[in-house]
Amino acid sequence: MAESMVDIALLAFGGPESVDVIPEFLERMTGRPPTDEVVSAVQTRYLAIGGGSPLPDVTRRQALALQAHLVQRLAFPIRVRAGFLYADPTVADCLRGLDGREVIAVPLSPYKSRLTSDAYRKALDAVGGERIPLLEGWYADRGFVHAISARIAEALDGANAADYAVLFTAHSVPVETILEGDPYVDQIQQTVAQLVPAVMPGDWRLGFQSKGRGGGEWVGPEVDDLVRELAVAGWQKLLVVPVGFVSDHVETLYDLDVTLRAVVEESGMIYRRSETPNDSPQFIAALADIIVDYLARRPVEQQLQRPEGKHDHGSPRG
Repeated sequence: MAESMVDIALLAFGGPESVDVIPEFLERMTGRPPTDEVVSAVQTRYLAIGGGSPLPDVTRRQALALQAHLVQRLAFPIRVRAGFLYADPTVADCLRGLDGREVIAVPLSPYKSRLTSDAYRKALDAVGGERIPLLEGWYADRGFVHAISARIAEALDGANAADYAVLFTAHSVPVETILEGDPYVDQIQQTVAQLVPAVMPGDWRLGFQSKGRGGGEWVGPEVDDLVRELAVAGWQKLLVVPVGFVSDHVETLYDLDVTLRAVVEESGMIYRRSETPNDSPQFIAALADIIVDYLARRPVEQQLQRPEGKHDHGSPRG
């Protein structure tokens, strides 16, 4: 491929692609060796969804699709590579493979949080990427909302949305992060506020799932409680929309499709779930829009500047 004018680092959390690497993944994620009990519990969850996380492969597909879309749209060389916080290739590995005149990072977390976007910023800074812009906070982008709406339409498959109660879900976070000013929950609520009038469900709730094992108070309400509330209200059909995630992984395939599904069916309701955006054409187009919009609006002095002898983002360290 010709020298790239713009390189994109597409960043995600990562995930264990087999049960064998779960101990290493957990240690990277928590910063300490996991106990045998924790490893066993996590392995059980992954074995229930096929033995590993699909997220790394989904992210690689997203990167390939985004590169093809951008090359066709912009008509100049552009490279997109995946990098992970807690799996290989790491953020450092990703940056080593990018040598374009300009480098941009796109986190696959639309909602700003110290646990998500801030973690990507720290990972970039730690390997010499202090000057790389991180295109975060695209939770209200029209294309992103459209990509979720398209998945909801696929899940309904022609059924009347008014016959369903919709449960929007997102990963819970510690309450203390919100009290300290983290905008995560507020941004999710803004995304849901755009989706509700587009879908027109019979009823809806926003709930939180997959809270951590470390104890303490986590943001609610919990999805299990909302399912029971909707069942008491007389709803017989439930559509679960994982609005907090852009790729399928254990939190959707196990926490929702196994654990929450059991609660839904025990409550006498029919369970249906919309797929996450993954590498759908609508989502890839939404990511491309975010990048193209940034390229069009960035300061003139940043446009394709490359100091002699070094790339603009410096040399990754480690």
